Amino acid sequence: MTLNKKFKLKKNLKTVRGDLANLNVELAEQMMLLAAQTGEVAPLLSAVKSLQNAQAIYSVDTVPAKHARVQKALGDILLTLGRANDDIDALDASIQAFRSAITLASMLGDEPMRRDAKKNYKLAKSMLENRVGLQPLRGAA
Repeated sequence: MTLNKKFKLKKNLKTVRGDLANLNVELAEQMMLLAAQTGEVAPLLSAVKSLQNAQAIYSVDTVPAKHARVQKALGDILLTLGRANDDIDALDASIQAFRSAITLASMLGDEPMRRDAKKNYKLAKSMLENRVGLQPLRGAA
C-alpha cells in the first residue's frame, strides 16, 4: 500500500469516527428531548449510553465542546429528576454523566465546567448513598 493511500485511509477513519461520535451525541440529544416530552427517565438512561459510546471514540484532539456540554446537561437533568422522584436509577445515571462531563471538561481545559460538574457529581453521589444506605462511594472526580 502506498504511503499516500495509507494517509488517506487514516484520514477517512478519523472522519468516520468523528461522524459516529456526533451521531451518538445527536441521538442523546433526541433522547433528552423525548424524555422532556414524555416525562420518562428511560430515554435519559439511553442517552447516557449513547454519550458513553461517543466518548469511547474521542482522543484529546477531537473532543468537541458540545459533547461536554451535553454530558453536563444530561447529568443536571438526571440529578433533578432523581432528587424530585427519589429515583435511584436517575441518580446513578447522573453520576455516570457527570464523570464523563468532568473527563471531557478536563480534556478541553474548561475548568469552570469541570468544577461545576464535579460539584454536582458529589451531590448526586451523596444523594444516592443516602437513598440506598451505602457507605460513601470512592471513585473518580
